[in-house]
Amino acid sequence: MSVVAGSGPSIGRASRVVPLAAAAIVAVSVVWGWDVQADPNTKLGAAPLVGAWRARFGPSLLVAAAVAAAVVVVGVRVAARWPFARVVAVGAVTSVAFTFALAASDGLGRVLDPVVHPTEYWANLATLPPSGDLLRRYDTVDFLLDYSVHAKGHPPGFLLVLQSLDAVGLGRPWVAGALSYLGVAGVVVAVTLTVRIVAGEGPARAGVPFLVVAPYAVWMGTSADAFYSAVAALGVLAVVAAVRAPTALARRAGATVGGVVLAAALFLTYGAAIFLLLPLVVVTALGWRRRRELGEVVVAAALGAAAVTAAFAAAGFWWFDGATTTRTFYWWGTAQFRPAGYFAVANLGAAIIACGPAVVAALGRPRPKALWWIVGGALACIVAADLSQYSRAEVERIWLLFFPWLVPAAAALHRRRAWLAAQAVLAIGLQLTLVSKW
Repeated sequence: MSVVAGSGPSIGRASRVVPLAAAAIVAVSVVWGWDVQADPNTKLGAAPLVGAWRARFGPSLLVAAAVAAAVVVVGVRVAARWPFARVVAVGAVTSVAFTFALAASDGLGRVLDPVVHPTEYWANLATLPPSGDLLRRYDTVDFLLDYSVHAKGHPPGFLLVLQSLDAVGLGRPWVAGALSYLGVAGVVVAVTLTVRIVAGEGPARAGVPFLVVAPYAVWMGTSADAFYSAVAALGVLAVVAAVRAPTALARRAGATVGGVVLAAALFLTYGAAIFLLLPLVVVTALGWRRRRELGEVVVAAALGAAAVTAAFAAAGFWWFDGATTTRTFYWWGTAQFRPAGYFAVANLGAAIIACGPAVVAALGRPRPKALWWIVGGALACIVAADLSQYSRAEVERIWLLFFPWLVPAAAALHRRRAWLAAQAVLAIGLQLTLVSKW
């Protein structure tokens, strides 16, 4: 496995500095957060995370522990030796099992509680107008005043999905909840296949067990953001595959599909606008030596995205007006009580906790050069999101779009079983002690 060339001392310094810096950020987020969350208007409770610290135990945590133990004991060997397609499939299924076991630790009912909570999308379904009227009015403050917090904070895409499911007889909370678990599986598949295209099969295989037991699994199974993450990830896979396609027709077709899917993500969550940095970085790096092919991919993807945006605009919803309306509600709400200086640090602290110690350790290690394109793109998204104040707090859920793309860095780690154990222990420990909104 080829890695970035570098001197021993510089590598050693990076491997120490990155974890120390991460630990300092988390420590500052926790200590400073004690004062910040003293104001109940901030709605933190477990700074830098949202929720409350309360230990409890559910039987399904034993299932999560068993799944994690299997991943730690045999995951590295299985990922290295089994046929690649089987590794991807087993990784996706195991990730769903681990995530579901975590979510069910407070009882099976808790798995669907976030779906039917009054702040979520489901609460709006009974009162939504027909989709045409919904799109024409969705970017206005007056219309959204009567809808839930999540409706105010997102484009109309997921509500349209729920409406469509309801129209074909699948308007049930468990169906909406199942979309999150499809998202969990889809993220594993899309990230792994993208890493294979960009950096080779070795890093792709090595990253699968880490995707299964990532600590952010605590928030994946109980939020629609898992579904958004999968849609965005599949869009990245399509445009990256297009760069390596053997013919011009395949490049243009693949890139167009990728552009359509990435644009679909834009109409699920406004955060996808920042996420576009990741495919831009990866595709540019991958196709830099082949400028003509790169141009074909970029133009085709842009046309696909433009077609989706134009279709929504023709139906009455202009994305930029919707984003402006959401920003209005954002500053009317909890954000006005959350100090910018603290959350510039605390958002990063929450991200570090959600990604886990293996990712932190891996960021200071050498890795296949091409893998840096993916990891660097994800880091660029996180930095941009943090500086933009796109969200103050709740990033353990909102930044789920970005987190899985940092996990492949763990392919560079030695003693992978120990690091997998650390990831799993943190995930189970969070579920055991943190009562989250999601």
